[in-house]
Amino acid sequence: MRFLAYTLEYKGGPVSIDLKVRCYSEPDYKEYKHIYEECFYEMRKALGLPRECCKSPEELKKNKNNIYIIEENNSIIGSVSVYGNEIDDLFVAKEHQKKRYGVKLLRFAVSVLQKENTDRIILHVADVNKAALSLYLKNGFTISSTEEIMLP
Repeated sequence: MRFLAYTLEYKGGPVSIDLKVRCYSEPDYKEYKHIYEECFYEMRKALGLPRECCKSPEELKKNKNNIYIIEENNSIIGSVSVYGNEIDDLFVAKEHQKKRYGVKLLRFAVSVLQKENTDRIILHVADVNKAALSLYLKNGFTISSTEEIMLP
């Protein structure tokens, strides 16, 4: 199986967003893992990858200050991670999609990196993840490089 992996770079302007988030904590693991894997299932299926894809509890705990969660009524709505100059693992629970939470999380992550004076803000997306690619392109990102990936 072949697919394209894009590196996208933020070329939009300054972002300021007031979004109530909190950092990941250990009790979130089961719900976080469930939503994460549900959100990435179709993409992983299209690529022939296993459903199980969430990081381990230990790895999430280690990176908890870089993982931001939005919630409603003590339930996770979505999450985004920021590592160095990269935005990663942006997802929104299926029942909350199409309500602009993805845009809010993306803008929040950009604002975090802008506050840290990051020169280059990037993210990666597979061509089969068309909804994510569209979201990023509509919100100030441009494709800076493309890589062809071969899976066994």
